[in-house]
Amino acid sequence: MPKIIDHEIRKQEILEQSLLIFSQKGFQNTNLSYIADVCKISRPTLYQYFKDKEQIFQFAIKHVTENLFSEYKTISKDKNLSYQDKLKNICADVIKKSYYNKPFIISLVDFLFQMKRRGSDYSENIKRRTVRLHYLFSVLINQGKRVGEFKDLPVSETVAQIFAMIESFAFQMVLLDSFVPENSIKLISLFIDSLIVEEK
Repeated sequence: MPKIIDHEIRKQEILEQSLLIFSQKGFQNTNLSYIADVCKISRPTLYQYFKDKEQIFQFAIKHVTENLFSEYKTISKDKNLSYQDKLKNICADVIKKSYYNKPFIISLVDFLFQMKRRGSDYSENIKRRTVRLHYLFSVLINQGKRVGEFKDLPVSETVAQIFAMIESFAFQMVLLDSFVPENSIKLISLFIDSLIVEEK
């Protein structure tokens, strides 16, 4: 009797293996033949799921961001946390996960540069992957303002500032061996503290 293959499970397995490969070898040095070998499938079988390594990388980014958003949505609904702590916990986790997955972040930067050289701008694609986190931050800040925890501040500009800090830390992480995640977490925590209404 032929083995029944769950194609969604296999696709997830390919993505998870590919994430490891991209982290180890970088985007430029990874090819489909190597991915197929590691996944113990033929190259034609790999083509049934993905047309090229660019598409695999895009799906890998989607896979990572969707998993993260699911975690952060749970944090945002924790009634035991203040809105200040919800923001701090999510930002700290983004920085920590990026740091402990630094090879993948380096691969992501490599991917963006390679695509730029080929005339493809993936900045909008990356922005779409983070739009839900932008929205989540906006919701938390608006809710914090409503209960009097946060100052009456412009929400979209504040969210943009938080993201600018996280993006800056990500590039420092890639470029500087001396990068210390705890220092970046302290800096972004201080910024979030500045949003709090001061007690009279």
